[in-house]
Amino acid sequence: MALSLCSSSVSNTGELACDKSRGVLKKLLIFNGLIGTSDYATETALFNKLVANSDLSKSDGNKVFPIKEAQDIADSSEANTEGTLGLGFKAILREGRPAYTVKIFAGADLLKRLRTFNNQTVRIFEWDANGTIWGTKAGTNFKGFQAKFFFVGNKLATGTNVEEGIVTFTLSILSTSEYFDNAYWAAMSSFNVEDIDALIDVPLAFVSGVTNVHEISMKIAGSNLISPYNIFDDYGAAIAALSANFSAKSGAGVPTVSLAITTIVINNTLKTLTVTYNSAAYTSATGNIMLIPPTPAQLDAGTVTNVELLPVTYPKV
Repeated sequence: MALSLCSSSVSNTGELACDKSRGVLKKLLIFNGLIGTSDYATETALFNKLVANSDLSKSDGNKVFPIKEAQDIADSSEANTEGTLGLGFKAILREGRPAYTVKIFAGADLLKRLRTFNNQTVRIFEWDANGTIWGTKAGTNFKGFQAKFFFVGNKLATGTNVEEGIVTFTLSILSTSEYFDNAYWAAMSSFNVEDIDALIDVPLAFVSGVTNVHEISMKIAGSNLISPYNIFDDYGAAIAALSANFSAKSGAGVPTVSLAITTIVINNTLKTLTVTYNSAAYTSATGNIMLIPPTPAQLDAGTVTNVELLPVTYPKV
């Protein structure tokens, strides 16, 4: 009888029919949270969770940030570190970490936003061209692989290759044990990955005010030198219709005292929101005013899609 540790140290070598392998990359989803068993009990539950989490505020730890679809991908993985003995025996001393160089279409504004992720340690899901999502597990929770990004682009085009509007990023995987030994997948081919939203920051800003009636703008701070993009014509009326989802506070420093809002209507002349605070409450307020907009999910429910309005704090006038 052979003495063996195989029963406890290795696995059998059979294979399930129709087992999955990673396909060509379609999209990466940055996700630093955890998805519990109830939210991946079915493919539909998992997809709905990803869609819902993409509509969370960027300040939420369970936010999903989708990266645009890959147009080119190259394997830039580190080579394995090898060692040899004098008579020729060769062994792998350390497995090289996976890395990829990926190209996407993106302009100057999006590049600036993407570069805020440079050298940040994040977790990512991979969505491949076969409609399969890949990640790892912590206990029973589904989560992304540990990774770092570095985005570059917006250089002058040379006219010899497709370069204009191309952003290139390096994706570096931090844990080979997560990526290879503990990879898990779910078949998502019946769902549209584009339903997982990428949002644009839209800061609110104080424009003018007379006593308790203030004009608030909603503009995307982009690379356009002349003017940021005003979303008023696109969404002004729909955002004003969500006035019940706005809130306000007053106080010194970071305001903490609730301040009632009477009405929010559109101003077609200034292309702003006219916010009227409760007169008595505003009179007694001191310090700063903070106007807090609806959440991305509330905006989405009100047909205001693909944006996240950011709060504004300004001195009481």
